[in-house]
Amino acid sequence: MNETIRYLLDSACPSIKYRVKKEILNEMSSDEEELLQSQILEDKLVQEFIERQSPDGWIEEDFHSEKGVETAIRLLSEKGVLPNQPSLKGMLGELERREDTFDKGCLFNIGKILDHKSFGGSKVIRAATFAHAGIEDRHFVKEQIEWALDKLKFVCSVSAIDDIAIHYKDKLVFMDGTKWPCIYDLRLLAYTKAWRSEENKEIVVDSIKRMVELSPIPYIHVLKRNQLIAPAAFCMQDFNPDVNVLKDSEWMMWFHRMEILARLGVTSHIKELEQQIDFLAKLLRENNGIFNKRMNHYYFTKWSPYSGLALEKDWRTEKRRICDLTFRSLLILHYSGYKDYN
Repeated sequence: MNETIRYLLDSACPSIKYRVKKEILNEMSSDEEELLQSQILEDKLVQEFIERQSPDGWIEEDFHSEKGVETAIRLLSEKGVLPNQPSLKGMLGELERREDTFDKGCLFNIGKILDHKSFGGSKVIRAATFAHAGIEDRHFVKEQIEWALDKLKFVCSVSAIDDIAIHYKDKLVFMDGTKWPCIYDLRLLAYTKAWRSEENKEIVVDSIKRMVELSPIPYIHVLKRNQLIAPAAFCMQDFNPDVNVLKDSEWMMWFHRMEILARLGVTSHIKELEQQIDFLAKLLRENNGIFNKRMNHYYFTKWSPYSGLALEKDWRTEKRRICDLTFRSLLILHYSGYKDYN
């Protein structure tokens, strides 16, 4: 991976340089960290979220929206902002304090229904947001980790989609008693460590293997009386796509899903995922360690609770796009345990 790392350290933005040094190389002097952190805080998007904060640290927008605290914490964490930085610390502090009111707005009623029915609502979103910031010692994070593992354990018992879904009008809906993971459950587990006993790791591997076997998984709604509710199924429908024919939007979902699966430690245990990792490594190997496949979709560059992977300021130049996609490739290979492809 030396060529890839050299390219990013020479060419990428401060956020990517910082994360390569911290996550991949695990080597950085205090002076270097201080300099890079100061540069990251000058980032235009970082500043936009910080400027929206009220004096108590909150952002007066719907929590689960492009401009709200959920997206803000996700973006700042991805950019490399430290959780003890005052602005990020203030957001996290208010999110912890507003235990029953943080999700007021579009998520409030729907989130509680999804929580109650074990499909991942407000509580797991809040927990995953803390996990993304590197914080897993809160009781509400630990509680949701147990629920996430319980949902994955349920997946292991499913042989076919007909076991969990029935037709309602012209839609598929989950049967009563079904538990099913959402993208936030996987994010939560991907960014936490304490749950990783051998027994739990086996559950996670077996459940992801089952979702690979069930793929492509149709979109399934949650039914509450006569109301159809959409669970957080972003990136959760096809764990075994044909990487040769992906559209640009599907590539973004592939990068997002594969990074999570790599962080979960499952990719080396599932043949279909190993094949996807090998495909990525081959692409880099054939292009001097960089990912230079041409693609562009707002899913990459527009930050929201679901979309957004670009750490460079924009993709108006080819170099910035290459840096972002090469960095995501490096993360996937690193967390998959892929030693070298040069």
